[in-house]
Amino acid sequence: MVALLTGCSDDSKAGDSTATVEFKVTGDSPASVYIPGIKYTGGDSSGPSSKWDVDLDSVRTPWSQKFQVKPGRSLSLQTGSVNPKTGIGCQIFVNGKLVDEDTKKNKPGSTLVAQCKSHVPM
Repeated sequence: MVALLTGCSDDSKAGDSTATVEFKVTGDSPASVYIPGIKYTGGDSSGPSSKWDVDLDSVRTPWSQKFQVKPGRSLSLQTGSVNPKTGIGCQIFVNGKLVDEDTKKNKPGSTLVAQCKSHVPM
């Protein structure tokens, strides 16, 4: 289950005026991962890809990915898991500092969604 959230642009060619942003997904069950507005070269269980928006299914957790992003950009991460063993969570780090996190604990037979939002300081 994935919904559209505020995104961020991939600014990996922007030079020295970028911040290192790390998106992390925690948990113990396969998860979907959605980060809008960022160019991603990687893959999931369906194979390798290169596209705008990180939109992955059946990702092994824990999972993390780093990007270079310009100051002032909005950041968003949504992750979900159908019937996870114990829970699902997300974290966003900017230049190594935790700026947002969310954790959802399992309820039997549930689909859990964790959402993190922040921005890159100017």
